[in-house]
Amino acid sequence: MKVDIKSFLIGVLTTVNLFLLMGFDDHKSEDRNGRYQITEHTNGLKTWYDTRNGEGVGSYYPTISQRQIYKGYIAFEEGEVKEFENEKDFFKYLGERE
Repeated sequence: MKVDIKSFLIGVLTTVNLFLLMGFDDHKSEDRNGRYQITEHTNGLKTWYDTRNGEGVGSYYPTISQRQIYKGYIAFEEGEVKEFENEKDFFKYLGERE
């Protein structure tokens, strides 16, 4: 069986084009972990991190200690701190932060 050079080149170019087209996808739909990851500490403190840049975006302080001044849900934004009364408002803020 002899391979025709023209058919071979068409096959190679088609394969290369498919690989290139697959690489143009932004893969947002494949982000299964979500935008934010949470860590929970033994004392009940929770911290949310943005998975796109690794920055901390918020925290939950269950109680007030001698060293902290906040209680509840706190969001960090460009040197500013925003306080939220409940979890629902905090998550709404994170959703709008996109």
